[in-house]
This record gives sequence, structure tokens and C-alpha cells, in this order.
Amino acid sequence: MTNKQSKNLIWILILAGVALILIWLGLKGWHTLQAAQSLLASQNEIEILMADGITNVDPDAAELLINGVREDVVVLDNEWGFLMPIAPYFSWLPKVGPLVASAPQLLEMADAGTEAAAYAFRGLKPALITLQTESDDGALIPDLLRGIAAAKSDLVAASKAMDRVVAARNELGDTDALPWRLRTILEKADPWLPRGQAGLKLAPVLPEIMGLEGPKRYLIMAQNKDEIRPTGGFISGAGMLEVENGEIINLKFDDANLIDAWNVDGDGWWLTKPYDSPPQALTDLMLLDLFLFRDANFWPDFPTSAEQALDLYSYGQEIESLDGAIAIDQEFLQLLIEATGPVTIPDSGEIISSDNLLQTLQDSWSLEGHVLERKSFLGPFASAIQERIISEFGNIDPVYLSNNIFDAAETGHLQMHMRDPVVNAAIIAADWNGRLPQENIQDYLQVVDTNVGYNKANQFIERALQYNVALAADGSGTADLTVSHIHTGSADDQTCVQGTVDEYVARAGYLELADKCFFNYLRVYVPDGSMLITGPNQVVPAEIWYGGYDWDRGTAVVQEIPGFTTFSNFIFVPKGQTINSQYRYDLPITITQQKAAKTNYALLVEKQAGAGPYPIEVKITLPPGVKLVTATPEPTSIEGQTIQFLLELARDIDINITYQ
Repeated sequence: MTNKQSKNLIWILILAGVALILIWLGLKGWHTLQAAQSLLASQNEIEILMADGITNVDPDAAELLINGVREDVVVLDNEWGFLMPIAPYFSWLPKVGPLVASAPQLLEMADAGTEAAAYAFRGLKPALITLQTESDDGALIPDLLRGIAAAKSDLVAASKAMDRVVAARNELGDTDALPWRLRTILEKADPWLPRGQAGLKLAPVLPEIMGLEGPKRYLIMAQNKDEIRPTGGFISGAGMLEVENGEIINLKFDDANLIDAWNVDGDGWWLTKPYDSPPQALTDLMLLDLFLFRDANFWPDFPTSAEQALDLYSYGQEIESLDGAIAIDQEFLQLLIEATGPVTIPDSGEIISSDNLLQTLQDSWSLEGHVLERKSFLGPFASAIQERIISEFGNIDPVYLSNNIFDAAETGHLQMHMRDPVVNAAIIAADWNGRLPQENIQDYLQVVDTNVGYNKANQFIERALQYNVALAADGSGTADLTVSHIHTGSADDQTCVQGTVDEYVARAGYLELADKCFFNYLRVYVPDGSMLITGPNQVVPAEIWYGGYDWDRGTAVVQEIPGFTTFSNFIFVPKGQTINSQYRYDLPITITQQKAAKTNYALLVEKQAGAGPYPIEVKITLPPGVKLVTATPEPTSIEGQTIQFLLELARDIDINITYQ
């Protein structure tokens, strides 16, 4: 072969290669275009399909649509997935650079999201059909539970896929640079991602919780957030709920003061069993000498308090151990009745709606009189809710109901603790159990109030937090915290007095017990190893509290819960005044972590159950000479080395800062 022929052959091979590449790219482009067009059309189809609510969705049409979307995403992944590892290096491209750089996370979200949807719908399609089938024989809820139980393997697979979605979304971070349409989709999806993740954790164990395989018995703790306690409020009522096949087969509700082993006759009340001493703070500040059921929720870690309540309930009622504990408060009842609609109370015929629920709860307290005589309103109310759900389940929007229950769980108005380790693991994974973090703690803050005034003053108490951290070059830091308690009641000349014995005896109205000074056992939970520099010291005069001597002690430092240091104080807030409690303390070096050449600072601020929402200002000052890389959520302002966040503590807040 001549040189000329060789050169011609080389050119022919090059041209053939180029042609093959162009054909290959053309086919990829064609497949991609078809998949993209199909996905865009699917968005409109989904909106149309869901327009009338989930109970009116055509199951076959929905399954066809979900599988179609899944196929389109798989096409995109197959065509372009191999390029994802290098996509972040093209962020410099004009206009499309941010989109290209974010492509790996976006494609992962699409792939995992459609996988989760396909698994979940395949598993739950029979349950959806059951939900849409009219049933008058009371078999609807048991049939739904059996359908969910049969879908367990699909739900577990969907849950794993949803974990990938959330991980990819967290890695994606800020989306301001992405195209408008994509930002809009993500903004709509963001609030639902954690709920979808939690729902898929809980769904496989829901039949077990609801007694599908046998009866389950739970302690229901009704907490009053107007008398704040660590897990949400004073335990005003308690009941034993027994469920089987999704139905309530027994519900016994009593005043919390009657749970213990009391004997009553004409000579008075006395306990028939010995009881332990309470935590020292309750002895010191409330002069309690016995640890009774009503004070069981002393610890903000709900599983710890729940186990104490479960043991005391079984001890006082002389019954076998229960399967778990569920804590609720007024806000949960409000969210519940908003979703179910008005209910009629048995016997009285009174109609309770979201408009009059809170007033009815207060009125029932006033009318029922003395603490040891009153009967709980919650028993008849629970029976009415049960009847509403059973008889009119088809008229209740399940999405609205689920959404309200998620709201309650995320804000601490609903907390659950189960003794079955598998079920409890699912509740922990869904973050429904009010547990303080057990691992991966960097910086942490929770402010916990305990009303020790025997009143309902928290109806008039607002809070605010200011938290400033100056980070050091070695990764530690110094924190300045101000906790403000604002009494919104009208100031008057009345002297603050702990206790409301006269009002109880006189059967005073609810607001008479609320319009009082706030006596508070204040605790601040910070990372283990924190060292207090200065703390507040408010003198409580002898004449205003049960102790009868001037309380003049500084901030106490205790190791109350493993993994945390606790600062504690006794304070009181007069009507119409604001009390600021200020702390300065050194934080341990563990509040930051090194990641390659970068340093990460993470702060978790947990909301006390039953409290808030209330404002919090956080300022993080970086060490000199370093440069901020990322900050989430979006800072309110950045001035020099100081990053400011103005937030509302309506639910737990995560702040993450990376610098180098």
C-alpha cells in the first residue's frame, strides 16, 4: 500500500469515527430529547391527576404515569450517567455552568425519587384501592393495615431510595443559580422530602403499632403547655389506650393526680405504696418529697421521661407493663380536629371544632373544680374522635390528616416512645420520639423551662434567644447566650407568690391561674465539656416562694444527661417584666470538624416541646484570617468575619458553616 493510500485510509477511518460519534451523540440526543419532553409532559399530568385529591386518583393511571416517569429518568441516567463524575469541573461554562455542576445531584435525586415512588406505589396500590372503596362494616382500617403490612418489602426499598434523595438534596445545597423552573420544582418538593422520608420509615411498622398482630396498650400523656415542663407541659391527664386491628378497643382516662396508688375514704387521701424521692430540683424548688406520676416528665429527653412515666403508671395502677407512651398537648388536639372536622361529645351532645377547642379545654378545667375532684375532658373527646374516624373515614382527607400529624411531631406537640426495639428504631429514624441526639454532636443548644409555680403562667410567657459564638483557630470557641423571658401580662402591684392554693380551693377560673408570676427552673443544655465562665444569679426572696428563705445561688453546672453539660437556675418573672439570663462559656474543640483543607462548624438548636415559636438570633464569628466557604441556611447578613442568622425557633434548627 502506497503512502497516499495509507493517508487516505487514515482519513477514511477518522471520518468514519467522527460519523459514528455524531450518530452516537445524535441517538443520545434523540433519546434524551424524548425523555426530557416526556418528563415535562408528566409534570402537567401529575398535577391533573392529583387535582381532586388522593382519594380520587385513578390507581391504574397513577401507576402507569409513575412507571413512565421512572423509565424516562432511567433513560437519562443510562445516556449521561457516565459523565456525572466530571460535571462539577464545568461550573465555569457561561449560563449553564451551575446547572451542569449540579447535574450529579439532580440526576441522583431524579433516579432515587422515581425509584422510591415506583416501589411505594406498587406496594400501596392495593391499600389505595381499599381506601377508595366504600365500607360500612368497620373493616376499612383493618383492611388498610393488612394492605400496608403486605407492602412491607416494597416500603423498605422505597425508604432506602428516599434516603438517597434526601442525601443528594443536602449535597446540592443552595439552588439560587439554577434555572427558574427547576428552582420552583425543588422549592415545592423541599418541605415534603423529610416527611416522605419519615413516612416511609414509619409505614412498615404502622400495622404493628396499630395492633394488627395482637392488641397493644399505650400510655397517653396529656400535657398542658400553659404549665410548661421539659417534655411539653404538666401531665394533666393520662390514659391507657388499647388498640387491635387498628381500632380502639379500650380507653381509660383519668386526672394525672389520681394515677398513683391512692386510697380514699372519709378521713382523706393517702398512698398505699412507697414512692421514691423526686429529682433534687423538685425537692428544692417545689418542696416535693415523693416522685409521683404527674412529675414524671422531668427530663427533656422524652424516652427517659416516658420510661419513668410508664413505670409509675404501671406501679400506681397495678397493671402489667405497657407497650409504649405517647405524649400530646393542646396544639396536637387542635391540629387533629382541624383535619377530622367537628366532633360531638357523647352524652353532652356538645359540638367541638377547631374554633372552640382551646376555650372548651379551659372551661372544662374551670367547671371541674378542685384538682382531686375534676374528671378529664379528654376521655369523652377521644371517644368522639374515634367515632368520627371510624364512621366518616371516607370524608377525611388522609393527606391533610397526615400533614397535620407530621406538623405536630416536628414541633414537639406529639412524641412517641415504644418498647419494641424494631418499632422504636423506626420512630427514632423518623425523629418522632423527642430524643436528645446521641451521636455526631458538634455545637448544641436547648433551653428548657420547668414551671415550678403551680400555675398556668406560660400562657403569658414569651421567649427569645441570642447566641453568639466566637470560633478559635484551634476549632474551639467561646459562647455568649442570652435567654429572655417576657411576661406579656399587665404589670400590677401584686407581690409574686409561688403557688395557687387559694385559687384551687376557691375553684378559680383558668385565667386566674395563668395571670401570675412565672417561677421557673431554667436549664440550658450545651455540649459535654463546655466550661461555664459566668452565669446569671437572680435572688428569689424568702417571702415569695415555698422555701421561706432567700434563694441566692449562682448558676449550677450538672452532668444530668450523658453527652451534655447542663447549666441550671431558679428564676422568677414578674408580670409585665422581662428577665434576661446571660451565660458565657467555653465550648470544647469538638464543635468543629476538619474535612480535607476545610473546617466545618455545625450547630443544632433544639426547640423545647410545647414552647415557642420564638425568635432566635445567632452570630458566628470566624477565626481571623479564614474565609467563609458555605453557610446554611442563608445568612441574614455577613459583616467581616461575623455571620448573622435571624430565625424563628418553631422547630429544630441546623446551622452549618464551612470555612478555610
